[in-house]
Amino acid sequence: MTEGKLSEDEIALYDRQIRLWGMAAQANMRSARVLLINLGAIGSEVSKSIVLSGIGHLTILDSHRVTEEDLGSQFFVGSEDVGQWKLDAAKERIQDLNPRVELKFDKQLLHEKDETFFQQFDLVVATEMKADEAIKVNKLTRKLNIPLYVTGSNGLFAYVFIDLIEFVSEDEKLQSIRPTVVGPVSSNRSIIEITTRKDEEDETKIYERIKTKNSYKPLEEVLRTATLKEKLTRRQLKRVTSILPLTLTLLQQELNEGTEPIGFELLNREAAAWCGKLGVPVGILNDDYTQQIINQRYVEFAPVAAIIGGTVAQDVINILGKRLSPLNNFIVFDGITLDMPIFEF
Repeated sequence: MTEGKLSEDEIALYDRQIRLWGMAAQANMRSARVLLINLGAIGSEVSKSIVLSGIGHLTILDSHRVTEEDLGSQFFVGSEDVGQWKLDAAKERIQDLNPRVELKFDKQLLHEKDETFFQQFDLVVATEMKADEAIKVNKLTRKLNIPLYVTGSNGLFAYVFIDLIEFVSEDEKLQSIRPTVVGPVSSNRSIIEITTRKDEEDETKIYERIKTKNSYKPLEEVLRTATLKEKLTRRQLKRVTSILPLTLTLLQQELNEGTEPIGFELLNREAAAWCGKLGVPVGILNDDYTQQIINQRYVEFAPVAAIIGGTVAQDVINILGKRLSPLNNFIVFDGITLDMPIFEF
């Protein structure tokens, strides 16, 4: 991505967010080319947020037609659009959000896209995608060194997987009594450089500019090796939501056996096995949650999509603007308790 100068009209249009994250970050976003795969409920939220933010170019890849089920969770389509291609129904409404954004709508099937197609993008967001498809996309984005977000929902529950491969972020904070030191912060993050500056008005205040290297694992490896052993305190382990092993079980089941219905007993048994891998108490599993996630598998709820889509879009804006430390690397959302913990695998 290369920085380009913003016009006076753009500066006026994006004035509030430029005040928030700076001119350079806005220019970086203006130069960025993003691919969004699937315009479902979460995809609609992501596209809305990044188009309004002033992204330079957005391509939306979706080969689905509008169904009646879409009407309750997606705001770019209406009842008159049922049966039409989703992109045909939504494209004018998306463009109206911000005419300055260069938009492209592509109805070709995902598996028909080759490496050359993906090479043109700086970042990919894949929504409502089965695990085997996501892993194929992830292998390609890794080969091309392209950051990837994968997200999906099961009714009241949802997840986000992030693979930025390697990302160096810079944060600034007021120096505390114990100055920050160079070295590993966790298995995936290391502080690699620290510089300081004094406050211009109060020299007793010293600010640290911290450069952190964030390393990521591909989805296939996460589904094979994810664990929380020796990463959390005993109290933190007790607070791990049952949505984590249940979500990992569903993703693993998609990878190993396809998308056939999974029964209560099998899901509970496999989720208990995941508890062992993760190193969390099997007692966190909740029968009501197990039954709900079975009943709601692949269902999209607008409130859940709004939260997840907003979270993904905000982190996309953050890394394109090259600002704060990004999310790393697996998030689950519990729509019953409204908890959304981040787990580092």
